[in-house]
Amino acid sequence: MPEFRNIFSGNPLDREAARRRDESWVTERLDDPDALFLPLRDLTFPMHQEGEGMRLAWSPLPSDADVERHPPLLLGTSDGTARFAIDAAAAPDRFALPEDATFMDLRAAAPVLDADDAGIAAQARSFLDWHQRHGFCAVCGEPTRHVQGGIYRTCTVCPAEHFPRTDPVVITVVIDTERERCLLGRQASWPPGMFSALAGFIDHGESIEDAVRREVAEESGIEAVNVRYHSSQPWPFPSSLMIGCLADAGSSEINYDEWEMDDVQWFTRDEIDHSLGQPAAQLGEPGLPEGALSLPGPMAIAHTLITAWARGDV
Repeated sequence: MPEFRNIFSGNPLDREAARRRDESWVTERLDDPDALFLPLRDLTFPMHQEGEGMRLAWSPLPSDADVERHPPLLLGTSDGTARFAIDAAAAPDRFALPEDATFMDLRAAAPVLDADDAGIAAQARSFLDWHQRHGFCAVCGEPTRHVQGGIYRTCTVCPAEHFPRTDPVVITVVIDTERERCLLGRQASWPPGMFSALAGFIDHGESIEDAVRREVAEESGIEAVNVRYHSSQPWPFPSSLMIGCLADAGSSEINYDEWEMDDVQWFTRDEIDHSLGQPAAQLGEPGLPEGALSLPGPMAIAHTLITAWARGDV
């Protein structure tokens, strides 16, 4: 099976796992006049137009930046140049950004953001969000501090160490025995007519396959068999890893959990093809074309999975 590069994957930075253990090396990178900083404002990103797409807008560190209250986080290096993420509150309106730079929400910008930059942005958003949420020790309640450029935090009183977490999620397209229908569901909070692959967090003590079987059974009443991996996607809202899978149906009668799901249905390949062929602007809006579903857009791994099945690539 070919490797798929979903949006937010393929971060090109060298995260410098070995060299960042040396705190003096990290300090030298901070003091390097060539180092570049990505200031996030309320977890939105400075971006600017480049060609037909968007790029992240980087800046040198302002001389008056308050790095004590807002420590820069080392994302990695690119061609030997250190790249950091930092809270823009460290130096409001002092970062030297391009004139056309504007702060944008990553969900909105991702479809037009350079692919490499999207991967860097995913890392930066999850990284900064985690540090903002973990200023105190979960063991003793005392303040924590970031070390090794922010790769983890240590308690200032007890020996506890705290590492950024990633929450694994399985997301699955289930295929019927005739291989002409796929199983999709919807939640009540979604726009009218929107359906997607079934998904849920992996529980403690579960394998990926176990989680797929449980989630599919809980959400649809369908038995999932022959579970197989397709591709994965970092999802920085705030910090999940979407593990895309396909599975065959060991049963056909739907009996979905009304507490979790608003609806679950089988859809034919023709129905999915018809829906994928609709203009993106119409999807999720009132007045969908006759017979069309609103399916997840290309930013989501669900789109990758559904499209791969519909086009016969799996």
